Amino acid sequence: MARTEYTVAQRSISALETGTSPLTGMAIGRVVALARALGWTLAEMQRATGVDLGIVDATLVGEGSADVYPLKAALTPDTPGPAVDHEAVMPGIGQPLLLRADTDEMQGTSPASIRPGDYLHIDRKQTTLDEGRVYVITDTDGVHVRLYTTTRLGSVFRAENRQYEDIPANEAHVIGLVAGVTSDYSPQLLN
Repeated sequence: MARTEYTVAQRSISALETGTSPLTGMAIGRVVALARALGWTLAEMQRATGVDLGIVDATLVGEGSADVYPLKAALTPDTPGPAVDHEAVMPGIGQPLLLRADTDEMQGTSPASIRPGDYLHIDRKQTTLDEGRVYVITDTDGVHVRLYTTTRLGSVFRAENRQYEDIPANEAHVIGLVAGVTSDYSPQLLN
């Protein structure tokens, strides 16, 4: 326990070990120092000792819960504005940004189809363009959700809904890769 000798006295550690002094009787600074010395977070200390320290486990964004913003929040991702209600979560995203689609640009019949109201799990770390992947992009007309592809005229961002024109890749700013889509859409299939 030498790592805590300057913050938590040896007699305090001995009192904890022998049970003569409870962990909850220590000042919070000393509890934090002890947890650090053991290589634990406070939540891990609480689980390991079984002592209720009043700590609620935090969940990393992208692995549990996160705020969801309207698609226009991609214009100012560092200050996205008010969040919208949601029940969408996706793990494994490096730099998450959750957006709700409010455009029919990508509504169609292919696997890349995205409906208005779907939740887009954006990875802002993924800005390298890959053929056939969907990205959130911005241009002078605003924010878009588009499929990156190469045509005989060059690289473009293409809408699934062909009512929208292609956006030349060199005229767009990539916000991030659409790493996943969640939806509460439930088609009413006829029997």
